[in-house]
Amino acid sequence: MNRHQRRKLKKEQQVNQPFQQELINIIKIHSSHNYDLAEKEYNKLLQKIPNDYETVRHLGILYFDTKKLEQAYNCFQKAIKINPSRCEAYNNLGYIHIKNGNYKLAETCLKKSYEINPKYIPTLNNLVGLYINYQAPDTALKYAKKVIILEPENPISNSQHAKALIQNGRLNEAIKILEELYKRFPQPPFRMDLSSAYRENGDIEKSDQIVREEFQKNFKILDFFALYAIDKSNSLTNEQIKYYEDMVNNDANGERSVIRDQIKLCETFYIYYKNNKNIEKSAKYLLKMNQLQFGLKKYDLKLEKKFFETIKNIFSKDLDFNLNKTRNIVPIFICGMPRSGTTLCEQILSSHSNVNGAGELNFLANLTGIGTSVQVKAETLDKFKKNIFDKDFLLNLRQEYMSKLLNRRENKNQYICDKMPHNFVFIGLIRTIFPEAKIVYCKRDPMDNCFSLYAHKFLEMSHQYSYDQKTLAKYYALHAELMSFWLKKYGNDIFVLDNEELINNQEEISRQIIAFCGLEWEEQCLKFYETKRQVRTASIDQVRKPLNNKSIGAWKKYESSLTELINQLQ
Repeated sequence: MNRHQRRKLKKEQQVNQPFQQELINIIKIHSSHNYDLAEKEYNKLLQKIPNDYETVRHLGILYFDTKKLEQAYNCFQKAIKINPSRCEAYNNLGYIHIKNGNYKLAETCLKKSYEINPKYIPTLNNLVGLYINYQAPDTALKYAKKVIILEPENPISNSQHAKALIQNGRLNEAIKILEELYKRFPQPPFRMDLSSAYRENGDIEKSDQIVREEFQKNFKILDFFALYAIDKSNSLTNEQIKYYEDMVNNDANGERSVIRDQIKLCETFYIYYKNNKNIEKSAKYLLKMNQLQFGLKKYDLKLEKKFFETIKNIFSKDLDFNLNKTRNIVPIFICGMPRSGTTLCEQILSSHSNVNGAGELNFLANLTGIGTSVQVKAETLDKFKKNIFDKDFLLNLRQEYMSKLLNRRENKNQYICDKMPHNFVFIGLIRTIFPEAKIVYCKRDPMDNCFSLYAHKFLEMSHQYSYDQKTLAKYYALHAELMSFWLKKYGNDIFVLDNEELINNQEEISRQIIAFCGLEWEEQCLKFYETKRQVRTASIDQVRKPLNNKSIGAWKKYESSLTELINQLQ
């Protein structure tokens, strides 16, 4: 900002001073949730002082509170133009981008806000949230620690700190924070955080108890409704069903936050009606969930195909860089299509006394530059092709990966599982830079696998191919072609774990997995469901129970609504 701009701004602020009390009064109306009156009063005040930064910004906050994100966005943009040296509007704009899943834009806005004022707590908390969503746990924790130093008693900051710890595999530390937080602030959002943490840790009863208690207090909190409704032991009243079905059927007017709520409700009703044997209604909501989700974000299957072809071309010849093995740590890469049994495999392995299950790690995707999204970006493809032949790059990648992996190690165990399913695209890279690694490929019946994908709502930035039947089938085919290539090239070094074989012959197949990884057999591996460890995937509940065959052929109940998927897979 130049001298003239600063002088002009100062003059405007002097003019606006008499209206400050008026603004405070409107903010009080806004805080009491009288949104219609507050909006009217904000606009009246703006007629008197059209370029008042705080009035414009608070009007934007009101629009955000009432889910009018486009109007909120315009207000924050205007506030930035009025005073680009203030951090608040940049932060507000960044938060909107997070809600819309535009993480790169969010990062730009939030970093600008942080640059202006590195001690502004809302920005720091939003940066934590951004990097949690962006699957950058180290960075999320870095900002979380900054917030705690500045405001150790801030409840939102403590909640964000706990979430960052969870993403870094430090679940027990997070639970302690959340339990203490709830004692001091027994509010629904903090109880939701605690319930989720208990669930990840295998304390299902504690998690369900919180959900039931909060639902009975107020059934109009969507997150608690979603968890309550999918529990088979719970029932819903006609009033509760109507309230949320009306929400699904309301016109979203293109508001992404509203659409996300509708998607979550569709998923909830799909499960609820499935549990209540109403397959017709269940299928209806399943279809709508996927239609809404697929429409949120463009997906380029052609670019994905190009990426897969590039991978095969690169590794058609051996890349021999003579990288040395390590003795103190052995990575176990568990990969395959999502919903193919990767979480179950990790649970079996991590039940062994010398194995840590580290969960779905995004390290390879980030370190290669491919990114956390399944959908590879065009601008990263050329860079990847160049780097993959650079020995120094690969040596550095190995070093950084091993360093990050060691941070996830518990009890000094030698073996650590990385069960990021889409690491199947990196099998050639893994064989090149981690010669000591064990690779397990999880395989499932194509229809069972694809239906399970189609029937789950994932984070918006991931698995976008799975929300359209035709696209899903084509992606599955690309995966199958690539795996055929890897198995032909490295077959002896890859253990193929067939999900149905494991279900039908648990002990024999489990023993084979353990032996393949170079471990001595332990009976506890058969009682994997008793192992208490962090699980953060869609299979969070299934791996807490003994094996059963209920998922085999589950798609047949929905056969009439899966025509495109069936035709494409045949």
